[in-house]
Amino acid sequence: MSTFLTEFRAVHARSLAFAAALPLVAAVPLVAEFVQHVVEMRIGMYASPDAAEATADNAQRLNFGFAKVIALSLPAYFFFRWLHSGGASDFATRIEGRAASLFALVLSLQALLAWLSLFVWTDGPMGIGFFVFGLIFMPLVVRFVVAAPLGTFISPQQSIRTMAPHALFAILFPIAAMLPLMIVHYALGIGAIFVASDALKWAMLGLDSFVTAWLALVMIAAQYVIATRPAPIANRDTADCA
Repeated sequence: MSTFLTEFRAVHARSLAFAAALPLVAAVPLVAEFVQHVVEMRIGMYASPDAAEATADNAQRLNFGFAKVIALSLPAYFFFRWLHSGGASDFATRIEGRAASLFALVLSLQALLAWLSLFVWTDGPMGIGFFVFGLIFMPLVVRFVVAAPLGTFISPQQSIRTMAPHALFAILFPIAAMLPLMIVHYALGIGAIFVASDALKWAMLGLDSFVTAWLALVMIAAQYVIATRPAPIANRDTADCA
């Protein structure tokens, strides 16, 4: 069984290797993040701390934020297949009917959770409770998520049963893997509020778009690591009895 540190290094290295192999796919989160920054600049979000607070719940920003969440997940179809095949780009980019349909099911679940977090349970006890629920639930159903682009259906219940003994690793590893880039991401976003020059703001937000794209890939790679930790996932139907 690989160590925590080995896997930590691997997800960052593999995410960069995937970006080099399939740059157009890897650019989807970058473009989505930059478009949201364009919207945020237009509504004056980075003008001052008060403006940032006043526009945090701006409807246009939230709508683009919702679209961005979906965009951040789109490379997963290709990245999971790329990881599963040992870096075969032809397999990664092949759109297969069953795999695409199952992946659409996964995207629908992720879209529902994003919609609830952005527009329904946004604050207070329900907001906190829903955040904690997502923090625990998604790592437990990760085999369902990762198997889908391989054309394999593993039900959420089957995934939870397999992942339960590995729950602590499944929850903590993605957080640890993303933390360094998350710090940079928030530092750039908050820093852009306090600099005076618009040119510098754009430079920081442009850099943040690259950081966010890398962060999205690291998140996907971390999902693959935790999903395959209990047992491999075959690209065919499986009872997932591991």
